[in-house]
Amino acid sequence: MITRSIFTAFSVLVLCAARLSGAHVVWVEAEQFADRGGWADDTQFIDQMGSPYLLAVGLGKPVADAVTKVAIPSPGKYRLWTRTRDWIPEHHPGRFQIVLIGRAGGRTFGESGKPGWQWEDGGVHQIAGSVELRLRDLTGYYGRCDVVVLTDDLEWTPPADQAAVAAIRQQHGGVSPDVKDMGDCDVVVIGGGLAGCVAAVAAARLGTQAVLLENRPVLGGNASVEILVPPVGVWPYGKQDPLDPKESGIVEEFRGKGIQTLQEVKPYSGRLMRLVAAEPKLRLCLNTHATGVEMKLPGTIGAVLATDTRNGRRMRFGGKVFVDCTGDGTVGVAAGAEYRHGREPRSMYNESMAPEAGDKQTMGNSLKYASFPAKSPQPFEPPPWAMRFPTCDSFPPGRHPILSADIQWQWKIELGGTRDTYRGAEEIRDELLRLIYGMWDHVKNHCGQLGEKAANHRLAWVEHIAGKRESMRLIGDYVLAQNDIAGQTVFPDRVAYGGWGVDDHWPGGFFHWGEPAQHDYKGVLHSIPLRSLYSKNVDNLLMAGRNVSASHVAMSATRVMLTCAVMGQAAGTAAACCVEHEVSPRSLCYKHLEQLQQQLLKDGAYLIALPNEDPRDLARSAHATASSERALPAGETMSAANVINGYARAADGKTNAWSPAAGRPLPQWLELAWSKPQAFNVVHVTFQTNDRAPRRFALEARQESSWQRVAEVSENRHRRHVLGLERTSASHLRVVVLEPGREEAGVCEIRVYDEPQEVVEAARRRARTMNLPDDGPGLPWDDSVVWVTGVDPRKLPGIVVDSSQAETTGAWANSDYTKPFIGEGYLHDLNADKGTKSIRFAIKVEKEGTYELRLAYSPFGNRATNVPVTVETPAGAKTIHVNQREKPPIDGLFFPLGQYELDAGGTVSVRITTEETDGFVTADAVQAVGL
Repeated sequence: MITRSIFTAFSVLVLCAARLSGAHVVWVEAEQFADRGGWADDTQFIDQMGSPYLLAVGLGKPVADAVTKVAIPSPGKYRLWTRTRDWIPEHHPGRFQIVLIGRAGGRTFGESGKPGWQWEDGGVHQIAGSVELRLRDLTGYYGRCDVVVLTDDLEWTPPADQAAVAAIRQQHGGVSPDVKDMGDCDVVVIGGGLAGCVAAVAAARLGTQAVLLENRPVLGGNASVEILVPPVGVWPYGKQDPLDPKESGIVEEFRGKGIQTLQEVKPYSGRLMRLVAAEPKLRLCLNTHATGVEMKLPGTIGAVLATDTRNGRRMRFGGKVFVDCTGDGTVGVAAGAEYRHGREPRSMYNESMAPEAGDKQTMGNSLKYASFPAKSPQPFEPPPWAMRFPTCDSFPPGRHPILSADIQWQWKIELGGTRDTYRGAEEIRDELLRLIYGMWDHVKNHCGQLGEKAANHRLAWVEHIAGKRESMRLIGDYVLAQNDIAGQTVFPDRVAYGGWGVDDHWPGGFFHWGEPAQHDYKGVLHSIPLRSLYSKNVDNLLMAGRNVSASHVAMSATRVMLTCAVMGQAAGTAAACCVEHEVSPRSLCYKHLEQLQQQLLKDGAYLIALPNEDPRDLARSAHATASSERALPAGETMSAANVINGYARAADGKTNAWSPAAGRPLPQWLELAWSKPQAFNVVHVTFQTNDRAPRRFALEARQESSWQRVAEVSENRHRRHVLGLERTSASHLRVVVLEPGREEAGVCEIRVYDEPQEVVEAARRRARTMNLPDDGPGLPWDDSVVWVTGVDPRKLPGIVVDSSQAETTGAWANSDYTKPFIGEGYLHDLNADKGTKSIRFAIKVEKEGTYELRLAYSPFGNRATNVPVTVETPAGAKTIHVNQREKPPIDGLFFPLGQYELDAGGTVSVRITTEETDGFVTADAVQAVGL
């Protein structure tokens, strides 16, 4: 076995470590302090500087001490050393003290004036027995401590070389001297972002023993509560096909709408944790950082080596197939995989968006921040190291800060593309901190636009874990390029797809004087081949995420997280198939491609223009009929036969779905019939979209001339269902629509299977998991603080549901241009794509009685005069048309929608649509006032 480390050359370590072999040494890793106090454990730069470290994140206020106790092996004099970084040598912002047995010793660390990580001498101390050690932050501005060392060799000087530091760290227990064998499994997935989570789940669901390694304490990667980048995929804005469900498959069990809002990203960490934890054949290892690989043979990985970032335990995870979802491609690079970093020349792939000459530049990294309003003025004294923006014109176009509860505009806070976003990651993060504090200084102290509005605002959170867009890309048998996206190449080995478009940020990032990105081919669907998801020279390595085999230009399209998720499902499914057939990914591509593609379709993935041809699907041999069928104005009939035509979504101008005739009362049903009874225990039901999924539906089987209900789904909010049943034998099966959803129900596909019992149990487990309510983790700041720039909804009578709490279909824009409004602003439909958008307010009533329902909107001369507003109660639906050019008659805020008798605990919905409206449609809030 050959061991290859990601960052250390162990050949020089033993010689460097020998110097302390005869001395008493107390080695204390900062991240292993018993009580970290207010210090954060920063693990993101292990590859660059060798270890996790503690970081004082206090937003300018010193954080609470980190405290631990150490046992001194022999009384006497000990010299104290600490490894730290003066992260801006001109200003020394991260100063701290080490308090030993209650004394700081007069020495301040983090002010060496030298760049990079340095050992600093803390002087000689007379100590004995059990000694308390404290890290005392002095500034609140990102002081950092890697390790504290006490030694009675008073002449010893620690080595500066990182490899030597790694050796002595291992010698003295900073990391474990031995590597714990964690056992062998079938599939090892490294990286717990969307791509990695989905890859691991896909592999485990197909029966393989899988392990998922993630170096943070939460899942989600860029979508985690630590980084808060909302996952996007197929372009969600502008003209939309209302029948397009966008990314599907495993991702549907946890995804949001794919729009860039804070509320959209908030649930992802919790949902992914539930998704992963539900799989009995998947072992999750959080706080586990991959440090290298063990090569079984040249070109074949035998194991991934990793370290527990909390305690330094070194581990080995053996496997048959490995999936690199690290984003940086570090496992592949350590294994010797061919990789690329930077931009290719235009001539290499004939890409019009590529530079004339290739270079090492990339897209940059980002940080975000949050503020909230207080009840009194909140002065801000900028640190001297913050960047300076003395006027509003100091910012490049479109980069001026925005004061808002929603922080998603901050993707523009981007730096590092002209450097190395992997090797220089810590320095880039630090520059981003300087930028953010400079922006906040401008908002608070220099901004003519926001000064008065910002007076009571204070910083609530500044992110310190950077979100990355690009670093290394692992090269496969095919390199996806711009023309594959522009020309919508349909690859024979297609296993995933994208549609965000080429979104290439300029390397200059925030300081690029012009638009921050070139964004073309928005919404253009393109396939992604399997050959781009495995390494060309490491024969058991797959990859998914931003590190797949693509040119720089094409990667700017595939890097978005919902696209990464569907690539993750493809890679995880491929890994399981490789294990089943004992073949490499390349052999799988050429020998078992059809099985892989059909498995992906069965599991809900979308492969462009590829139909279901699964011979085990009993529905394909059935005859389909229905209680009624909808005839569309264009001439298409949404017939029952569509549910077994092989396509599980609308495509190429066809609905590929059954829907009951318009106006027919519920229940309505769709029936599959066979010439003789069929035994089955799993039924897949796929509706057109979440909005076109019924709120309640049932499965019924005809047995002995009567219909028996075998399953029922209520409170439905999902498009796709895999229903595990008791084994049933029947010649007729129905899907019965019992209660409508937000739109008329449309069923795209029904599959029927007789599966092993473990598949039935897995289906039931999935159904339980995806219907659980969101329960955290929460945001990294107190988000209970209500932002109010308009009328405070808490001071209004009755029940008020703001537009920020409503469910939307299609693209709606937030605005605060026209006053008055409630809360932070209102939504409008951009006066575009009429008939494809809606917004629904749900009001839960606690007490029985008569209520007046009211709609708040923002009147203006360009508003629609004929906005349809439908009130839906258990008694039925009522539609009112509202002229939004006229001022609302109730307090200038609300328009009355009528009086309704409502039951306690019931829910009433108010739905606004845009069909045939003659101007902008707005929605601010809905109010229910008891009479």
